[in-house]
Amino acid sequence: MNRYSNYIYGMDYDTFFSIVDNMYDEVLIYDGNYNIVYINQASKRHYCCPPESMIGKSFFDLVNADWWEPSILPIVYKEKKALAIKQKTRTNSELLTIAVPLFDENNEIKYVVMNVRDVVNEIDLYNPQYISSSHNIDVHLIPIAESAEMKKVLEMVKRISNIDATCILTGESGTGKSMIAKYMHSISLRKDKPFIGINCASIPNELFESELFGYSKGAFTGASNAGKKGLLESADSGTLFLDEISELSLATQAKLLHVLQEKEFFPIGSNSPVKVDVRIIAATNRNLKNMVDIGTFREDLFYRINVIDIYIPPLRKRRNDIPHLINNFLNHFCNKYGVTRQLTQGAITLLTNYDWKGNVRELQHLIERLVVTVDSLVIDVTQLPNDIFGITDYENSPVDDSNSSFEKKLEQYESYLVNEAYQKCGSSRKMAQHLAISQTKANNLIRKYVAKE
Repeated sequence: MNRYSNYIYGMDYDTFFSIVDNMYDEVLIYDGNYNIVYINQASKRHYCCPPESMIGKSFFDLVNADWWEPSILPIVYKEKKALAIKQKTRTNSELLTIAVPLFDENNEIKYVVMNVRDVVNEIDLYNPQYISSSHNIDVHLIPIAESAEMKKVLEMVKRISNIDATCILTGESGTGKSMIAKYMHSISLRKDKPFIGINCASIPNELFESELFGYSKGAFTGASNAGKKGLLESADSGTLFLDEISELSLATQAKLLHVLQEKEFFPIGSNSPVKVDVRIIAATNRNLKNMVDIGTFREDLFYRINVIDIYIPPLRKRRNDIPHLINNFLNHFCNKYGVTRQLTQGAITLLTNYDWKGNVRELQHLIERLVVTVDSLVIDVTQLPNDIFGITDYENSPVDDSNSSFEKKLEQYESYLVNEAYQKCGSSRKMAQHLAISQTKANNLIRKYVAKE
């Protein structure tokens, strides 16, 4: 009997490894040649990747593909001692990795066991000097950009971040325009100055000017005796973000144009101009050119703010971002509510293929809803809301029998999804692309569910 027998007494090895596999912390084991010999299910949360696809891979395959940075493993092999380091993964998870070497009889490293935690505490860390200065940026401000479309957006944002030319962010509601604006500010030369954001649609027109420009003492009935500093002045030397700029009245548009041209404004009730040095980023989900044509948006202001136009594509046009957004939101809300939740690969695939008319905002709200309302550790497709399946009539839900088995519910959902996809696509090839499966599997599903309808 070895010295560990008492710790696993009455427990077989399958049970023991099942417990390790379901630990919240990631457990990662390398052999002496940089190869992964074991990783538990936490890999899904940290890297949006199941463990079976990582086991057997070389450390260099992953680090060269930017799965995380910086790396501690080569230092452990070199120094032959336990070390800890802060890391950031490609899914924007911030981790604390503790790497412990295990030695053979010749005092050579046989394995390196890593314990990877989501919550980073301030302890002595090995952080090499070559870490990029970009780590000073708040990780939560870095937009997810795994798709080619979003990578192009971020390339443009980085290119113009230190140019003071006014730019406008366009795209559907909920695509993340405010996050892009904050990110642009965070990597600019103005990053240490204020970032002031205002939603132009959330404030009545009669109050907007006093919020934007402020007012002097006694400017109008009910005004504060001390006057009030406006958002423009508060943003001096920094960035002012005007979301939904299309909702400004024509009178306010004229005054904003004066600010852009003269770098000054008049507080309400004052005859003395206030000089400001502020970069303005605007955003809208409407077609401003059409508004110019019908006379609801000033043409001169349009051309003044449209110096650089950055279009943020809708989520359905950048599906590669969705699994990473899911993990990002899942980590955030699990930390916020102090719970542990994981989505099955089937649920992630289903959410990736959903059209997301509300874009990133809708996805964020859904993940928060699941974290709060689902009690189980693992969230599968049967626990997703009906609208994900395009079901608005709950009486006609494909799963309306609460006594059905788990397998029966899955089969009913699969049947519904296959029929919906086939009706939408019309061919097995297009359906395979739509569902991200092989054409052979698509044909088999059509024979199973569509042909017998």
